[in-house]
Amino acid sequence: MGAKTILVRGLGIILLLLAVLLIKSKPTIFDGNMNRMLPNQIGSSTGGRQVANKDDNVISSGGGETSIPKEMDKMLGNELPPSKDGRQDISIEGNTAYSADDKPIFAEDTVLPNQNPPRIDVGQEKDTVLPNQNTANKDGGQGKNKDDNSVSSANEKPIISQEKDKALPNQNTANKDERQGKNSNNNTASSANVRPIISKENDKVLPNKNTPNKNEGQENALKSNEQKVLANQNPPQKDGRESKDSGNNNAATSALPTGTSSEKTGAHIFNRKQIYKVGDELLVRIIARDAASRPKTIGGDFFTTMLSSRSPVNASTAGRIVDYGNGTYIARFVLGWPGLVTAAVRLIHSSEAVNILKKSRSHKIRRFFSCGFFDEKMNNTEWTSCTFNPIEKANYSGNVCDFSRPDINVTWYCHRPKSAPCDPPVECRQDRNKSLRVDDLFTEEEKASLLKGDRVEVSANISVIVQKNDKGIEPKSLPQCGPRLPEPASEGYWYNGTWYSLRCRAQRGFDREAAIRCLRNKNIYLQGDSTLRQWYSDLAKTINTVDNPNESPKFLGPTVTTNHSNNINIHFRFHHFPVSGPPTRPMNVFSFAADDIMNIVGGPNVVFVLGLWAHFCAEPVETFRSRLYGIRHAIVYHHSKYPGTKFFVRSSNTRGFVTFSHLRDNSNWYAYQLLLEARDILGDLNVTIIDVWDMSLCQWHEHNVHPHHDVILNHLDMFYSYICPM
Repeated sequence: MGAKTILVRGLGIILLLLAVLLIKSKPTIFDGNMNRMLPNQIGSSTGGRQVANKDDNVISSGGGETSIPKEMDKMLGNELPPSKDGRQDISIEGNTAYSADDKPIFAEDTVLPNQNPPRIDVGQEKDTVLPNQNTANKDGGQGKNKDDNSVSSANEKPIISQEKDKALPNQNTANKDERQGKNSNNNTASSANVRPIISKENDKVLPNKNTPNKNEGQENALKSNEQKVLANQNPPQKDGRESKDSGNNNAATSALPTGTSSEKTGAHIFNRKQIYKVGDELLVRIIARDAASRPKTIGGDFFTTMLSSRSPVNASTAGRIVDYGNGTYIARFVLGWPGLVTAAVRLIHSSEAVNILKKSRSHKIRRFFSCGFFDEKMNNTEWTSCTFNPIEKANYSGNVCDFSRPDINVTWYCHRPKSAPCDPPVECRQDRNKSLRVDDLFTEEEKASLLKGDRVEVSANISVIVQKNDKGIEPKSLPQCGPRLPEPASEGYWYNGTWYSLRCRAQRGFDREAAIRCLRNKNIYLQGDSTLRQWYSDLAKTINTVDNPNESPKFLGPTVTTNHSNNINIHFRFHHFPVSGPPTRPMNVFSFAADDIMNIVGGPNVVFVLGLWAHFCAEPVETFRSRLYGIRHAIVYHHSKYPGTKFFVRSSNTRGFVTFSHLRDNSNWYAYQLLLEARDILGDLNVTIIDVWDMSLCQWHEHNVHPHHDVILNHLDMFYSYICPM
């Protein structure tokens, strides 16, 4: 054998030996576990289940399987949400789902996160995001925002933002004045945090609603004393107020046939729990529906709510309502007494009817006045039209007698008489015949929409038992009565004929001696309408004055009644026009409130009370606003000279109705708007607004523009408590 042959054969043997040694060493690339996943790959684990991994954060377990980092309730992109029993390790292979024990789960209609839902009906478009869902992120994530302080799925309880008035994702920015009556243009259905509305037919989900939670878990209650915004909801309108732009009627009156129906609207407890105690809050959610039982997607309905007991005690309170702008409302009650309590909800006006009222007040002259001008030469009185409204003034074609007072922000125009001079008129009255013809400006549908309100209560079977609380509602925890107090969760409650205020430490049951001690050495001026004249009459009787006032309905003042021995003087004067009603009234008895405020001599023993509302309901809201701004200027001027003078505003109250014309001019919605205007314009001054709206709303008497004598006595107890808080 040659040397060359031996070298070739030896080299082959050496290579063979090296190959054997290499095989015996078992390197990783020849391991049987060849399919082990590398970072950012998707492969089969030992158990045969697929797991989708994201980024480079995969952690391998001791057995070679890839496990998912255990971050609390956090899902990676394209992962499945947790199952109902809390397990995360459901996986997908092909079209079959596997549970933790590798048993296939055939969920035919299961929708993966960030996938389009199955088409339930022909009308559903592809790629349409269901209402109340967040839009899927482009990277396939779950849509959780890093800056989002409250994220919850459709089946979770609502998470309330911990920052007041902060708009959450998918919210509209809160209005600065937070008025209730302003309708949102966002017609999105209620959010993921609003419980779905279920029809009575086998839990069928109504259109635009989330699938119901099978466990029917209760949502978290709103925190007291703060109007929190639910996630993904429109911001609440806190006080039922319309927009300053009263001519903005976004909702067309053509929607009347599908307006809010009191028969179809529902209500249920929002914060249900096993035990309620005195001092707790009860929240009731109202879901507005139309006549076809379809949930409304806009707000603006005018509801009232009341919680009451009739045995063994007679007690009641009114609820504070928050409008979320999407057909959902929350009524908040403070439980002030123990026993069985029942909630009632009444639809006063649908949002469609409210729009009619707004349009009527803004664009239709509903009340006309005429005044008499005395002609000395002819020795007779000539009557012409007069108005506060610049719109109607334009109809006078330039023949105008202008009696406006820019210094106190008052407008007053009269059509120039033909023969009499343009001197101030000697007497004025409402032109009832001309005013009644305004009815013709309303369609039959509009009339029906307004009249059907305040007739039928919303269907609600809500009753709870309230247990006693050892401490109850501690009066000591309430502030001392005075101006500019914080807004309470409830104004108070009636209990066996006595009003218990929750705004301040009000005293109750003032007898004659206590009232005289409080009013001793006081000069009290009251200027307002006949509802404030009720105060005057009862004050005069209480202090046993020498000359009792004339209680005739035509009584206008000015008048004063005196208790000489205690140096108490009580003055009353009816406010200046507008004054409704046909009787002719002499103009020399009237004085503008702003003039009186600036002219009186004030001081610590001087009290001035305003009660302007009942005769302003039928006027454009600008008339009332301008009058209040003039009064505001006068109060500021007066306090610059006499800072100790006490000013009060007696708020509006509810009333009943018989005819369409009366409702058209004096709807309770109008009266409530005037209360809100007074708060807005005068609330930041050193002025006390005695809010009797809730007292009237939940009283046990029939609603009347002139409250029952028992109610007036409770008004005066509040009045005394503010004058003499100690």
